Amino acid sequence: MMMNQDTGRRWSLIRLRLVSTGKYLSRPVVAALLVAFIDFFGLFLFRGFVDVSTLVLLLFLEAGGELLAGVGISLSSTPSISKVGQAVLGTAPWSRNAEKHAERVGLKWMVTSVFLFLIGILLSVA
Repeated sequence: MMMNQDTGRRWSLIRLRLVSTGKYLSRPVVAALLVAFIDFFGLFLFRGFVDVSTLVLLLFLEAGGELLAGVGISLSSTPSISKVGQAVLGTAPWSRNAEKHAERVGLKWMVTSVFLFLIGILLSVA
């Protein structure tokens, strides 16, 4: 069975999209796992044992903090906030490139917070 050219192109686009999504998600996953491991190790060092409920609550707290940080980063480069920052703090004027960059960085923080939340859910269920 032969594939026509359109089907081959479609599969290559899907494969390219999956690879780029995997590369994008790799850093937030590693960051979330690293934060969870550091929390586990820190609780083990200071308490001698790790209570799962304490670890889950700590992960939820950190996930909420990262979500707020991601939203703050994304909002910091909107035109209105940039105008306020320029007038009050003397920061650089708004630019579309700076807004896109802030949105990308903020989204990574938000995705990392989702993974921390999921790790907390998995630990609480187990």
